[in-house]
Amino acid sequence: MKLEQLLADTTPVLLEIQQHDLALLTEAKDWQSKYRILMQLGKKLPPIPEKMKQAQLLVKGCESRAWLLHYHDTASDKHYFVLDSDARIVKGLMAIMLCLVNGMTSTELAKFDLCHKFDQLNLKPYLSQSRGNGLTAMAQRIKACCPAK
Repeated sequence: MKLEQLLADTTPVLLEIQQHDLALLTEAKDWQSKYRILMQLGKKLPPIPEKMKQAQLLVKGCESRAWLLHYHDTASDKHYFVLDSDARIVKGLMAIMLCLVNGMTSTELAKFDLCHKFDQLNLKPYLSQSRGNGLTAMAQRIKACCPAK
């Protein structure tokens, strides 16, 4: 499998998460409900094949192993991401992050406050400190994919 195929498989899933699942997550009143939704999101994303899970793609600072692949379409200046994790909850949390940024231009990505937007979902109070640190590490890694202007 190639990155192009992973992107083709991932993009509609992220769109569905953005259009449908974020609302469910926001409406969920308790952590149990939010947790269930996050676990389902982790199942929705296609896995990255083992041969593509290279050490340089690991996100340092995550409690669990998590891989982030990035593609920058220079013609349209849009950024696309694919991720995987050995923990479904992490994969679900990161799927939310990616549905917020996938397809952004370099300028949009540079201006976007991913941590603030993610905080609006009110998930951090329920996460361990190390999971919260992992989310911050992922947000920094995504931002680092955007070339400085």
